[in-house]
Amino acid sequence: MGNVSENTLDDMRNFIKTRNNETRIGIVEIVAQYVLEDFPPEKDKEEALTLARYYLSTDKGIEDLKALYPQAMAWLESVR
Repeated sequence: MGNVSENTLDDMRNFIKTRNNETRIGIVEIVAQYVLEDFPPEKDKEEALTLARYYLSTDKGIEDLKALYPQAMAWLESVR
């Protein structure tokens, strides 16, 4: 694993689940995948995804989520 403890990651995952409804968790997932598309393979991508999902679920991250969603949807269509 990376630099974040497993307990902290578990807390983040719980926050993500409780903070988002089913629709928004799907949007968070798409945007997190989009943001980390070019993530270096030697790094822990699952930890990075959890951190991205967590941030996008916070009050501050919602603004970025809204801004990045259209680009993430276009990216998703291009990789399908």
